[in-house]
Amino acid sequence: MSPTLGLVALAAARIWALLRVQASWQRALGLHWQWLSAGLAVALAVLLVARAPGVAPPMSTSTSGLLAALALELLLGTVLGLLAALPGHALVGATTESSAGLGLGDAQPSLSLVVIMASLAVGLGLGLHGPLLTSLLASFDALPPAAPEAWLIAAASFDAAQIVTAAIRMSALALALATPVLLTELVATAALACLARAELGARALAEVLGPGLRFTLALLALGAAWSSYPEAFARGM
Repeated sequence: MSPTLGLVALAAARIWALLRVQASWQRALGLHWQWLSAGLAVALAVLLVARAPGVAPPMSTSTSGLLAALALELLLGTVLGLLAALPGHALVGATTESSAGLGLGDAQPSLSLVVIMASLAVGLGLGLHGPLLTSLLASFDALPPAAPEAWLIAAASFDAAQIVTAAIRMSALALALATPVLLTELVATAALACLARAELGARALAEVLGPGLRFTLALLALGAAWSSYPEAFARGM
């Protein structure tokens, strides 16, 4: 295998491993995302090599050496992808909880899927994918293909506290995205419980209107939150 083709294969392996674990795209496209991410990875790898043919140091041309390098690239891409997928997990978790709170978890298509696809569409419309793809290609400068010693040097300077900080931020994001439904449902339930303690007529009214009222208010709250702050949902890209 020629060095150029080998470099394309290594870069494509890392990019594919990174893309395939993105939670929001996995939830939106299912198994189709595996194939789409593979095609996108090959295209980005060709672009990377075409723009910066010297991005990688000399590497082994033997079959065993190339397979070992591919395995390392897949491992590195998966680790980087899981870190980059934190916002996506926040979006998926929040929408799943919101859908369950509304009793729509088993519907087809589920509310969770609809909100995720709308959020991805907003993210693409805002052009959020551009900086992300640029950062992905630029990462090969700091972490060259087939150079695990350079990865160790970069890892030594990495602050582990950044992962904890990112996890906390994404947990807060998930709670913020799920709050409109969960909090509204809680308030409606509390109000109906107070109404149920009143006279018999009010109690019967609360029993009849309760489920529909909780559903309507929670759905309105989710719609209002999404329309007011679509960028927050779009972070799940």
